[in-house]
Amino acid sequence: MTKSMKNPMLWRVGCLIVAFFLFCSLSFSLQEEDFKKKYAPILGEYEFDLSDMGIGVLGVEFYVEGGSLWAMAETSDEPGEMIPMEGKEFEFTIEDPDEGTFEIKFLKDDKGEYTKCHIQNEMMAMDVIGEKIK
Repeated sequence: MTKSMKNPMLWRVGCLIVAFFLFCSLSFSLQEEDFKKKYAPILGEYEFDLSDMGIGVLGVEFYVEGGSLWAMAETSDEPGEMIPMEGKEFEFTIEDPDEGTFEIKFLKDDKGEYTKCHIQNEMMAMDVIGEKIK
């Protein structure tokens, strides 16, 4: 038996450290699942017609990863983290140092399901509503 295994105090401390990291990992995993459940009605791919801005149709995917909600435009290199607006359900902002603030609001259709997304950006003169495609 190694020297550290003969010392019961070191053994207990080691077990506590391992248990702590396992708990943190499990907690993070549960948080991710909670986020996915909470945001399930709005997650997916949406298409936005930006023809008037010379872009054409733009696809944006909204997804949960790492305990946060993200938006990834098909023309972008990096996703934007969506920050919930206080007291408003399914309304968010994304801060971009080059393009300003994107205000994102998910809207219900006639059946009461979230199938539309309204994005505004004053700096870019953007005011567009997209449709959920997946």
